[in-house]
Amino acid sequence: MEEMPIYARSIFVQSNEEKKFMKQVRREEKKISKLPGQPGQPGQLGQLGAEGDEPMDMAQLKAIRERQLRDIRERPLLARQGRTATENIKYPFVFDKLREVAMKSAYMGGNKLLLPENASRKDLRTHEEIHIPADEPEAPVDAGLLIKISELDELGRMVFKGMKSLNRIQSVVFDTAYNTNENLLISAPTGAGKTNVALLCVIHELRQHLDGDKVRKDDFKIVYVAPMKALAAEMVRNFGARLAPLGIAVRELTGDMQLTKKELAQTHMIITTPEKWDVVTRKSTGDIGLAQAVRLLIFDEVHLLHDDRGPVIESLVARTLRQVEFTQTMIRIIGLSATLPNYLDVCDFLRVNPMKGLFYFDGRFRPVPLEQTFVGVKSARKMEQLDLIDKVCFEKMIDQVKQGYQVLIFVHARNATVRTAMKLRDLVKNEGLTHYFRRDEHATNVLDAQRQVDRSRNKQVRELYTDGFSVHHAGILRPDRNLVEKLFSDGMVQVLVCTATLAWGVNLPAHTVIIKGTEIYDSKRGAYVDIGILDVMQIFGRAGRPQYEKSGHGIILTTHEKLTNYLRLLTSQTPIESQFQDCLVDNLNAEIVLGTVSNVDEAVRWLSYSYFFVRLRKNPMQYGVKYDELRLDPMLVSHRRELIIIAGRKLDKARMIRFEEKTGYFFSTDLGRIASHYYIKYDTIEVFNDILKDFMSDDNILSMVAKAQEFNQIRVREEEMEELDALYNDTCPMVVQGGVENVNGKVNVLLQAYVSQGSVDSFSLISDMSYVAQNAARILRALFEITLRKGWPVLAGRLLVLCKVLDHRQWHFDHPLRQLRGMLSSEVLEKLEVKKLTVEKLRELPADEIGRMINHVRIGGKVRECAMFIPMVDVDVVVQPITRTVLRVRLTLTANFQWNDRVHGTQAEPFWIWVEDPDNNTIYHHEYFMMAKKHVKTQEPQQLVFTIPIFEPLPSQYYIRVASDRWLGSEVTHPVSFKHLILPERHPPHTKLLDLQPLPITALQNKRYQDLYKFTHFNPMNTTPLPFTIVSGS
Repeated sequence: MEEMPIYARSIFVQSNEEKKFMKQVRREEKKISKLPGQPGQPGQLGQLGAEGDEPMDMAQLKAIRERQLRDIRERPLLARQGRTATENIKYPFVFDKLREVAMKSAYMGGNKLLLPENASRKDLRTHEEIHIPADEPEAPVDAGLLIKISELDELGRMVFKGMKSLNRIQSVVFDTAYNTNENLLISAPTGAGKTNVALLCVIHELRQHLDGDKVRKDDFKIVYVAPMKALAAEMVRNFGARLAPLGIAVRELTGDMQLTKKELAQTHMIITTPEKWDVVTRKSTGDIGLAQAVRLLIFDEVHLLHDDRGPVIESLVARTLRQVEFTQTMIRIIGLSATLPNYLDVCDFLRVNPMKGLFYFDGRFRPVPLEQTFVGVKSARKMEQLDLIDKVCFEKMIDQVKQGYQVLIFVHARNATVRTAMKLRDLVKNEGLTHYFRRDEHATNVLDAQRQVDRSRNKQVRELYTDGFSVHHAGILRPDRNLVEKLFSDGMVQVLVCTATLAWGVNLPAHTVIIKGTEIYDSKRGAYVDIGILDVMQIFGRAGRPQYEKSGHGIILTTHEKLTNYLRLLTSQTPIESQFQDCLVDNLNAEIVLGTVSNVDEAVRWLSYSYFFVRLRKNPMQYGVKYDELRLDPMLVSHRRELIIIAGRKLDKARMIRFEEKTGYFFSTDLGRIASHYYIKYDTIEVFNDILKDFMSDDNILSMVAKAQEFNQIRVREEEMEELDALYNDTCPMVVQGGVENVNGKVNVLLQAYVSQGSVDSFSLISDMSYVAQNAARILRALFEITLRKGWPVLAGRLLVLCKVLDHRQWHFDHPLRQLRGMLSSEVLEKLEVKKLTVEKLRELPADEIGRMINHVRIGGKVRECAMFIPMVDVDVVVQPITRTVLRVRLTLTANFQWNDRVHGTQAEPFWIWVEDPDNNTIYHHEYFMMAKKHVKTQEPQQLVFTIPIFEPLPSQYYIRVASDRWLGSEVTHPVSFKHLILPERHPPHTKLLDLQPLPITALQNKRYQDLYKFTHFNPMNTTPLPFTIVSGS
């Protein structure tokens, strides 16, 4: 039988409103058909309108009905009841023009987009261009309405010294920020002065702890969470300078800047990153006191909720809100952002009262009006896309330079700065446009600038300067970067090509900024990704800074398919969604370890504090929840419970917790605690559970680390293979299992190349190597603690050595004195390695003999001094049996090295101590010990007392190992022999019963005691100890 063709049916989806309207149209058409005369004659259709309406012909009526039908069809099909009423609420401090003015729709790449009415669009053969003129600024505020600094109290005047008044935005926020404890959410354009708003909140907090005219500095901590480390350093400088007159200490706490407990205690305001503060607040001991002392928590760029790092912010806010409820302490939360499309959702999440604490300022409040141009090039081929972007970039640059403006061009790789600058310069010469870049060669400042450029050590800076161009990136030496910044500020350079690092912290005058291309390499994902909205807004913020320019122009050049995305992001049309569900398992483990969640019910409540819960109810289909489910269960309790149970099962399978499903209770394990404290993913723990054994070689350990899920997103590219092979052959002393053709092999090679300090040329490999090294250090430390808990001494020793190898970027077979960077020449170190002179030998030999052995007599004393810097300890052990199965160990440690603040710091040197049984490969006791500076200086012995088990038949010996936590080559192993150990008797003899006369109860000599007994005399067994009992009691 011949198969018949299958025809797909068309399905039309109509709203009830649309159906009613169509029914009305058909009814009117029937009336028209019954009217006398020819349809279309004036006056005949007027009967259908209201009395007094002008007569209409058929064409007019049809046009009106089509417009009405189109309006109905463009309304959301699944709009929820009551939404309109909510959106029409007028909030007192929300200045959002997009909610008030008319918008027009445009279709780009098949996607519908709303644009401001004054926007223009060009659709050319090579590219499409959208131009959005600058918003008309709000009418100038009467100076009398601005808050004058002189009107503030003494604290405010000291902090804002040098300013006459707050700006428009700061004056609007002032009363709520400065005089109340309200949580705040402030969204304002880049450069609008949000930092000063944060300072107003800081001053308010300080005022809460005033004692007369002094601030009680021990009563509070203020935490400012910056989105990145570079911004954290800038904030430390900014806040530190402002708050210094009050004696408030501001310090940075990030992955690069660690603080001791003493420094933390002395710090009043901590500038940190989301990940670092998450690590601090995850610990149930130690740093928990720090978290409980916080009274003000400020989140900068809170719109990062939509980013991969969003779950960290959600976890921090949820943890803080629950802490407020549990402890009944006041912690004020402030959210700052440059863009927030769905600010009401974020308002709910931060527990902000929208009538009091929500402040939204749109582009009209930007200090300098900014016009924006979006260009999307049309080409499917990569090379053609790049050529088109270069061409459009040149056209836009020249157009701005002709108008006398300076231009900043942002690219996304260091080598791309020089390549782009050279190409643009050559195009300027080819087009005969060099006269726009000429300077007055005889002007004094031009001659001075030329002399400074001639002294520069950077060849590209010298070559490009003569044509009015320059480059700026982190790879250029600091003096040359300062020179380039000064040349651009002074107008000596017309076009500066730079990387995005320039947008953070360095304020340069530029009317126009151009973002050339939007692909940037992300080492976390191991691929090229679109530049984030945070970077785009920060770069656009460099256009027309108020102290330099009266207007600004931001231009972004991308591919056509990405044009709509950036338009939506920059016109606040894409709501911020939560990424929390992807990290639910790890965050649940952190809360279980912390002790804030102990069962399923508590976990379900914990989820209700997240931004994920806010968006889950607003946009359920985004997270896989049907509207029917939301209708039947408005709080989605069942769905949240299901998510928690699934996450609990995964954690239980990975042995990170113990989950009793019948009772719903969670119990943390050592594995879960270590994973939480070291930020290890649960699927990485699963990998380690499968591979980790008590005996592993260094090759196998590195191979296992390379299989961690933290590196899963790294990719192997064809163009990198040649360089990876070269790195493998030149810098890898360990075998790379599986070769370099796969992801695990690439990670292993980059890890070994990092330790060997190998030279890498490819930008993507440099980025990958940095990412691998940062994460591997954390993973190795976690593995070391896991093996300690498991009691595997051999593997623990290997892992501790590898941790130090990675920290110092030198192999364990290199000479330990290489750790003292800059103290000895490489020539001397090589001679020490050839002669195989260990640290122990160098300590024993006299200086002149060391000098003769390395053929450098005068340096012998320096070498011996360096050997004495390596931390060593003398160990003395006394063991005493308590029972036949328990030994008491008294361990005496005496420092045997010279303290140097440059080498060792100013606090203490950490050591790991453990007792191991070599026959059974088991650790019976371990602990972390700090040798303080004063104990090293005074050679004062330090004692540790602990107990360990012992078994029969007696082992020949145990080993006590003392290893430095920081220094390679600093390890002492002390054997504890049991050859002459005498254990207590297996069955000790009974106490002999003395031949005594039974004592009467009157011997107690206390009437109340005597009344306790119902007999007159004690028996012989009672009588024996009674005299001693009476004496000791008296």
